[in-house]
Amino acid sequence: MRSFLALLAFTLIVSTTHAQTDQQLVDRYDRFVSKENYKGALIAAESIVERYPESAIWQLNLGSMHARLGEHDAALSALREAAELGYTGIHTFEQSEDLDSLRDNDRFGEIIEQVRKNAQQRLDGFIREARNHTPETHVPSSVDESPALILALHGTGMRGEDMIESLTATADELGMILIAPDALRPSGKGFSWTYRDESEWMVQDQINKAVDEHGIDPERVYLIGFSQGANIALIMGRTHPDLFAGVIPICGHYEPQVADVDGSADIPPYYLMTGARDPWKKTYINAKRDFQDSGIPVEVRMLSGKGHELPQGKQGLREMIKAIRWCESQSQEDQSQDD
Repeated sequence: MRSFLALLAFTLIVSTTHAQTDQQLVDRYDRFVSKENYKGALIAAESIVERYPESAIWQLNLGSMHARLGEHDAALSALREAAELGYTGIHTFEQSEDLDSLRDNDRFGEIIEQVRKNAQQRLDGFIREARNHTPETHVPSSVDESPALILALHGTGMRGEDMIESLTATADELGMILIAPDALRPSGKGFSWTYRDESEWMVQDQINKAVDEHGIDPERVYLIGFSQGANIALIMGRTHPDLFAGVIPICGHYEPQVADVDGSADIPPYYLMTGARDPWKKTYINAKRDFQDSGIPVEVRMLSGKGHELPQGKQGLREMIKAIRWCESQSQEDQSQDD
């Protein structure tokens, strides 16, 4: 009996030692998705859902991978569970390529309606909180009577103050107002732009406030984002092109189908900056191709030796000034052509 118990204990120890942590499973899922290995991603998602069956986001991920594999009944079951658990990411349901195979299904339409109701309730609560938010702001000692605005969006787990620290020298050099709001959704030691509709509302509200409080020129608003903030910038320059004179997404992840673009709108110039070692750098090559095909002014800047990080120090200052100046030059070209 003693030898049997010892063997059992040893088996449990080995099993525990080899069990994947939550983060390892998440990383595994992300890695398989990036490689379009949807079967592997499905297995990782199933393991996470087994541990956390009441996670709406992982029910969504599970359903998305089933949909990618053509397993529609299983996909709809998981997506229904996500909606009933309160999932509110309506833009994901409406535009994610993962779910394209389900769009003509009546059951999928019913699920979207539930998610839309969830989303509106969540957005209403966010707006109530956001109206009381005072963003991190830097006003240079010398600005024009109607200065330009740099609106900076931080990455996951960061705060607005991180963007202020990185971009203050740029704002001073160019004489531009710098505003960097917090995303308000707690994540790690900071916040996360968890929902696209919330980030869109925040960006528009901050621009309106900057016009009222600082007299900024609404025709000279430059949207800068890092990481998750860059993803928002990549989208908003296309969905709200009239708001920006230039868009500078740093180390973002471009996805072509996450923005409904008005074909008649003049999309602002995009200066795509990323580290040469950033894992998502290849998506910027795809973005450049797509933007050029659509007639959108675009430049890609790969920073040698850099990974997934904000440009810092003197080099960072040079890079940011170069990016904004390039956007300005593109806007000036457009104006001269109109004249």
